[in-house]
Amino acid sequence: MFGKHFDNMYEGSMIGAGAMVFAVMGYVIAKWKPERGVGGKIIGGHVRLNSDLLGPILGESPAEVQKAIDFLCSPDPKTSTPGEQGRRLVRVGQYEYRVVNAVKYHELRNEEQRREQNRESQERFRDKEKITETLTPEEREEFDRAFREGYKRRKKNGEPYKCDLQALARKIGASRAVSDGLKGARV
Repeated sequence: MFGKHFDNMYEGSMIGAGAMVFAVMGYVIAKWKPERGVGGKIIGGHVRLNSDLLGPILGESPAEVQKAIDFLCSPDPKTSTPGEQGRRLVRVGQYEYRVVNAVKYHELRNEEQRREQNRESQERFRDKEKITETLTPEEREEFDRAFREGYKRRKKNGEPYKCDLQALARKIGASRAVSDGLKGARV
């Protein structure tokens, strides 16, 4: 598994908590496991923390690690996310903890992916518009249908986008203007 450290972790209410708190939180971020609800949607996250095991991993005593875990489980009146009174972890078992903001930060990562996907989609749309502006209505309809089919295939097989456009232009016997437009298309 992997985790993404957001820069605001280092500028929020954990300032001055000590390096061990940040080390344990880094471990939590890297190790948390999602809890899924109906339809596979992530509804929470949990992590296993055993200070006797984590102490040697982080190069500190288990007592220091436990102190950091206790800090992360305690209420934080300065928090910017008030759920659970600002706690970052909630103990649910001997070594099991619920990661309070796991879903929030997981969704932030997905939001960035969504934005990138939208950028790529806009780029494809602009390329397609540039290429098809000289087509007759019949050629345009055929190109649009073939483009949709080709895009599904490209997505499934991981083929380059430009290859689809070139194949589609050949398939419908598009005009020389379309072929010229392909030369300027972004990959």
